[in-house]
Amino acid sequence: MQKQVTAAIAGLGSRGKDVYAPMSRLFPEKLKITAVADPDPSRAMQMREEYRIEEGQVLWKRGGDAGAARLADVMIIATQDRQHVRQAVRAMERGYDILLEKPVSPELDECGRCQKAEELKRKVVVCHVLRYTPFYQTVKSLLDAGRIGEVVSVMAVENV
Repeated sequence: MQKQVTAAIAGLGSRGKDVYAPMSRLFPEKLKITAVADPDPSRAMQMREEYRIEEGQVLWKRGGDAGAARLADVMIIATQDRQHVRQAVRAMERGYDILLEKPVSPELDECGRCQKAEELKRKVVVCHVLRYTPFYQTVKSLLDAGRIGEVVSVMAVENV
C-alpha cells in the first residue's frame, strides 16, 4: 500500500485553493492537506475549516510564507510568480519536496536557483497542468497528423 502524502499549500488563490487542495478530496488515501499559508487570513481560515487543518498549521503573512517548521511531506507553491523561487529554495532547505506552480520565475536568471534541489537531494516538479487537457491534446494530434498545414506561429494566452 502506498503511503498517504501530506501537503502544505503556500498561496490560496485559484490554483492552490481551487485546483490542488480539492485533489485531497478526490484521492483522500493518497493526499492530505495538513497546512496552508496565505497573506489573506480569511482565506487561510476558510481552508482550515474546509480541510480540518489544525490551528497551528494555518499561517498568514506577506507572500504566504509557510513558516519555519516543516509541516508536511511536500510543499505546493502556488503564490505569485515572483515569489516562487525564493519560497521554493526556502522550502527545500526545510526538507520539503516541491510542487511548483508555473512559471518557475518570470526572470530567466533566477530559474537556476532551483538547482539547489540537487545539492539538497530534493525533488521539484513544475506544474504544466494544461499540457494534458483535451483541448491541447487535440491540437497536438492535429499538428502531429499534419491536418492543419505548416504551423508558423502559435499564440496561447491564458487570461487569468
